[in-house]
Amino acid sequence: MASTTVNFNLKTAGFLNYANQTLSFRLLTAGADKTDSTVILPGIVTATSAADGTGSVALFRNGDSDIDSIFEVILPNREKAKFLIPEGTGSIQLSDLMVDHVPDGSNTQQSSVYAAAINRVNHIGTQLLSTISNAGTIASQDSDNVSISGGSISGVTLTASTANLTDATNKRLMTDAQETKLDSVENDADVTDTANVESAGALMDTELASIADVKALNQSVVSGASPAFATTNMTDASDKRFMTNDQEIKLDAIDADVTTLSLPNSTTISTFAKTFLDGADAAAVKTTLEVQESNILATTTLGYKVGSGGTVTQATNKTTAVTLDKINGEIIMNDADLADGAAVVFTFTNSTIAATDVIIANAAGDFGAYQVSASSIQAGSCKMIVRNASGGSLSEATRINFAVIKAVKT
Repeated sequence: MASTTVNFNLKTAGFLNYANQTLSFRLLTAGADKTDSTVILPGIVTATSAADGTGSVALFRNGDSDIDSIFEVILPNREKAKFLIPEGTGSIQLSDLMVDHVPDGSNTQQSSVYAAAINRVNHIGTQLLSTISNAGTIASQDSDNVSISGGSISGVTLTASTANLTDATNKRLMTDAQETKLDSVENDADVTDTANVESAGALMDTELASIADVKALNQSVVSGASPAFATTNMTDASDKRFMTNDQEIKLDAIDADVTTLSLPNSTTISTFAKTFLDGADAAAVKTTLEVQESNILATTTLGYKVGSGGTVTQATNKTTAVTLDKINGEIIMNDADLADGAAVVFTFTNSTIAATDVIIANAAGDFGAYQVSASSIQAGSCKMIVRNASGGSLSEATRINFAVIKAVKT
């Protein structure tokens, strides 16, 4: 059976190229060729337009009889057009077929067969059950209805009203009121699980260590209630101790003012202790501690306790600022070069410094070739000045000891 190449060129209403659009070519009638014993059944061939709107498709045509090949083309906008493949044509434009080769019925196998084929393709008109393959599930057919008995139509979605339906066992119809009631029932409402029980404000027996004890409650224990309990079966815990009767009596005997201490007459207190216990004799306490109104005198050492200091290491160079929020401690400077007679200044940030304080700073250990001092003292910081007085250039990680002495103006 010979074929014909059908070429097409799609344009939009504005005569622009209609790219990437699919055309469907449907053979409406069967074709036959005696020379090669072939029969071509009705079917669909598709072709897609290129970027410039052009395309082509090979369609088979009848060559050994007067039966013309009737095709229907379905355009991208779903519009349809029918045409004939003329004999002896190897290539032709679709536009020529749609204009000059339109079937009129006389040149088809039978005009009635042609009309029936068109109706069958478009799913219109009436078709006898005898012409349908595997129609055993369709019992009868009229112009508007199809009765199905003992089977189904695959791929068909039935839309029907329940107006004329009757219910049966386990296939009951419900009233509007019953449907409303059913919609109000939550999913799994018949399941007694923890979630449903909790949503109802109840507890599962498995959630309680002793259901019997809960049921034995005879008074409210909610927040704000005032239940009365005996301590008979209670046990104490850390910072929640029970006391004996004797302990309660002893506690009741202690004065409410715990600053007042009454001792038995036989108690002996040293003179040193009496100066502290007698709040009125402040002068005696000062004398005992060798503390005077205008100064503090110590017979051994005077300074800061262990744990009050800290250490900080200067990064980058000798002018880099350092931060250490301690009342005393050590600053380890960067080991950058410092020329003889040259001085560097860096900021020392320390939250313990007040604007009225005195900062003592000295070179530590073997770093006696440096002169160290503090200046520009203000709340939270001061400037540290370090001068090389060694007579030569030095590149050392100088260590500086400092102490903040608290002072006031008034």
